[in-house]
Amino acid sequence: MLSLGLSAAAQPSNSCPPAGQGFERLAAANAEIAYRWDPASLKVGQFFSAEVISCRPSAGVTRISIDATMPAHAHGMNYRPKTTEISPGHYRFTGLMLHMPGRWQVAIDLYDGTRLVQRLTRDIDLKP
Repeated sequence: MLSLGLSAAAQPSNSCPPAGQGFERLAAANAEIAYRWDPASLKVGQFFSAEVISCRPSAGVTRISIDATMPAHAHGMNYRPKTTEISPGHYRFTGLMLHMPGRWQVAIDLYDGTRLVQRLTRDIDLKP
C-alpha cells in the first residue's frame, strides 16, 4: 500500500465543509472526513486529485494518507501521488489515477505518528 501523507504539528481543528461545496463524507465511530475529487467524475486512465479534510478525528491524528487498490486483481495504482498539507488536517493529493475499469477501493488512513488510528474506505465502480 502506498503510504502518503505529511506530519502536522498541531491537532486538526477543521470542521466539515457545509453542503453545496462538492464534498462527500466518510465516518466511523471516532473519526469523520470530508473529501472531493477533481474532476468530480472519475474516468479510467485520467489523473485526478483528492482534497481531504479531517472533520472529527480521533485524538492524536497527525497525518493522513490515501491509497487505492483493486481487490479482485490484488494490485494498486501505477503512480505515486503527491501530498500537500494545506493546513493541519486538510490535505490535497495530486497525481492519482485509476488505470483500469472495475471495482477500486479507496482507503483514507488517519495516523498518530506511525500508528494507524482509523481507516475509512469507499468503493468506486469505474466503468470503461
